[in-house]
This record gives sequence, C-alpha cells and structure tokens, in this order.
Amino acid sequence: MAQFDAKYYRRFYGNPTTRAASRADIAKLADFICAYTAYLGFRVTRVLDAGCGLGHTRESVQRFFPAAKWIGLEASEYMAHRQGFVHSTLEDYRARAPFDLIICNDVLQYADDRAARRALANLGRLSRGALYFRAMTTGDWKSIVDRKRSDGDVHHRPVEWYLGRLARHFRPLGGGLLARRGCEPLLWELERPWPPSGA
Repeated sequence: MAQFDAKYYRRFYGNPTTRAASRADIAKLADFICAYTAYLGFRVTRVLDAGCGLGHTRESVQRFFPAAKWIGLEASEYMAHRQGFVHSTLEDYRARAPFDLIICNDVLQYADDRAARRALANLGRLSRGALYFRAMTTGDWKSIVDRKRSDGDVHHRPVEWYLGRLARHFRPLGGGLLARRGCEPLLWELERPWPPSGA
C-alpha cells in the first residue's frame, strides 16, 4: 500500500514533532494490555499484532508472556519486508491456529467499510481469547485527537459502527480489552463493564 510508505513512517513514527506516538507511548500501552490480560487469567501462547507498525509491542509481550509466539502482521509492503513481518491485510489474513491475544490498534480506520467489516469478522475467527481493539472514531476526531499528529485521511465512523460489529464475537472487559464470547475471565461484579445479573 503506497499510503504506508517510507514517508508515512517518517512522519507518524519517526519525526518527534509529528509522530502519533513514541516508542515509549506504545510500550506503555502494550504493558497495560499484557498486564490486564495476564491479570484476567488468560493463558497466552500465541499473540497477533495486527497492524504492528514497527513492532514495538513485541518487547512487552515477551516480558509478560516469555513462552508466547508473537506474530507481526502489517499491510505495508515497505515495513513488512523491512522488518520481516507477515505482509497481509487483516481482512485477508489466515492463520493455522487461533490467537490467545490479538492487538489491533489504530488500524481499521484506514480500511473502507467493506474491508473493515471483513476484518472485524476475521478477528472473531482468529481469536480464542483476548482482543485489544482501538480505532479512531468520529467522536475522537472531533474532541480528543491532536490533528497535527494524527492522520485525518481515514474513514471516520461513529463508535456504534465498531461496537455493534465487535459485539457479535466479543464482550468488553474495559480499557479497550475484549474477550471472545465463550471466554469467562474472572471479574468481580464492580470490575465488569456490563450490568450485574438481575440489575
């Protein structure tokens, strides 16, 4: 994809004045994802970082889950070949076995509606445990995004567009982490983002 060429990575990953997130920012997020996943008791042996960029989540995954296999998936031919990641889009990717943890951070706003729908359905097929999912929504763009550091050339969708499709396969656990339906991590009632039974 020409959109994710060397110029894109220099702007949004390399240049300190325009990058969307630093390596430290990504490490902080990855530490949270891994710590929360571990806290909830998920057994993690396979991890997919779907849209892995420079692959900065790998260090956190290796620290929290040293026996886990980390796979970086990247739609950018430039970055996949440069870093040795799997080159594919999320909607087209197939794996021999499902993953215990999938990280999909700021990816699907780049996909058109058809591709994004297919990618969300594929997340349901690829997951057997936890999913961390974040995509910039219309509300994010209007209220919290630093437009100097964020790519506005994306598909702007309301939060409900993502939530409705994710709900077919996943249940929210808070903080952007979701569990594949059928997985029941141990949560106290006040930790659950859904109402207590009988409420």
